[in-house]
Amino acid sequence: MSNKTQRVLAFVLCAGLLALQATPAMAQFTGAGTQATNWFVQLLTPIVPLAVAAVGILCLTGRVNWGWFLGGVLGTALFFGRDQVVTMFRGWLGA
Repeated sequence: MSNKTQRVLAFVLCAGLLALQATPAMAQFTGAGTQATNWFVQLLTPIVPLAVAAVGILCLTGRVNWGWFLGGVLGTALFFGRDQVVTMFRGWLGA
């Protein structure tokens, strides 16, 4: 993979992570943030399995590093399971 492609992928990943960080912050201040989060989850639910399969095929053909694949799967699990993860951490901290 070329250096330019790696930079573009890193930029897209960072932009996506920033967008995911901003969505819960908006939900704390307005009801519109909660609606946006729900809409975003509904939008991504059918797309994520296709994206995981596509990146998996790219990994099998050697075009993408397996680290990107595992990072994407972990990030997806944390995004869709964020409520459970927060509840788990609150339980650990006794809050």
